Amino acid sequence: MSDMAVIAPKLSKLIPMLATDHDGEVVAAVRAIGRTLNGAGMDFHNLVEALCQHNPVTYAPPPSEKEPETWSEIAIWCRNRDGGDLSYKERKFVVDMIHRTATGYEPTEKQAAWLRAIRVKLQWGYVP
Repeated sequence: MSDMAVIAPKLSKLIPMLATDHDGEVVAAVRAIGRTLNGAGMDFHNLVEALCQHNPVTYAPPPSEKEPETWSEIAIWCRNRDGGDLSYKERKFVVDMIHRTATGYEPTEKQAAWLRAIRVKLQWGYVP
């Protein structure tokens, strides 16, 4: 396993923190990312290199895509359709739900309601 694979879970929690509107939190997140990379003997250049090698796939849903049914599918649906419409807090929640539901976690009523509201917001552009 590469060093980047070892620190990827931590980086996946730190990088979304860069989306905050609070400058101090952004600086703190950048410093934490730097310390994480440094601890693995890497720097930001290595991070960029790893991201470029990943070659991400652009999501384009087919016209007849089935509706998401499980909590995991709903959370992934929300993540894939966030074009910057979600707040930092909503985005962080969606990513957290993806990780939790992947292991069979069932959201609480409050979490389920929030995830449904996020889905409606992304699908229709507003929350009723």
